[in-house]
Amino acid sequence: MYLVYEALMGMPFNRLDFTNNNIEDGVRGGMSVDAILDVVESNKHLRKLVIGRNQIGSQHIERLCSAVRNHLLVKLDLFDSFEPGIGDEMLASLLTIDDLKLEKLDMSSNHITSVGSAVVADFLATNTRLKELDLRDNNLNDSDAELIANALRSNTTLRVLLLEDNNTTDAGEEYFRPVMCDESSLNSVADSNHTCRLPGFMSSSCYNPSSDMGENRGRKLYGLLSSRNKTMSNVQHFSDIDVKVLPNILQAVQNYSNNMHGYEKANPLSIVYEVMRRWDKVTLCTRH
Repeated sequence: MYLVYEALMGMPFNRLDFTNNNIEDGVRGGMSVDAILDVVESNKHLRKLVIGRNQIGSQHIERLCSAVRNHLLVKLDLFDSFEPGIGDEMLASLLTIDDLKLEKLDMSSNHITSVGSAVVADFLATNTRLKELDLRDNNLNDSDAELIANALRSNTTLRVLLLEDNNTTDAGEEYFRPVMCDESSLNSVADSNHTCRLPGFMSSSCYNPSSDMGENRGRKLYGLLSSRNKTMSNVQHFSDIDVKVLPNILQAVQNYSNNMHGYEKANPLSIVYEVMRRWDKVTLCTRH
């Protein structure tokens, strides 16, 4: 193994993968975490680092954070590598690095608790560069889910958040629903999160399946218009909108309907008919 270590030192790799390297079936083998970090520190070209299923201790945290800072890492995979308590410490140390460049972070199966979730929530609320965060198979509860969900209200960068196999219930999932698609009004739908997906954690109706934020927003808006169309109630929600914007609303109906492929929806002509038939009546009532 020393020969491998020597061969890797100073080599200009863009990605290094040491998964399951220093322990196998409870028996140590391969390079130690310290040796892995020696290799990492010797490589100034490194951008992606995978060292999952290694026995990483608290004594390694500062060296890992230093590697993230100095190498401008964009991907870090540390799944199933920390004992209870150390995972929270690692997560907190990582997410408080100034000007963090990470775009993908895997901290699954690391005994993350409410201590770590508070740091995650504060971090996500600042709308950082992070695009994918894996927190599956940890010890997060419904209160943690609420914190993280609220952080997504101001985040337009995160594309994937993985939260399966934690200690959450249906109540925890429900905290995300109004964040991802608040159907209390058309404005609240428009202001929802249209970038992040939670695969395996939420029902498909609240996903953001497209990489196009505008398409996701349009699909949700038309979904609400379609739902209200069943009871012909759309126009009563337009009562505070100037009649001059009617052409824009009608154009929007057509645009939104194009984003509903594969979903149950009302015919756009039905919504147009509803709006045209009842607009004058509602407008007159609100002027008296």
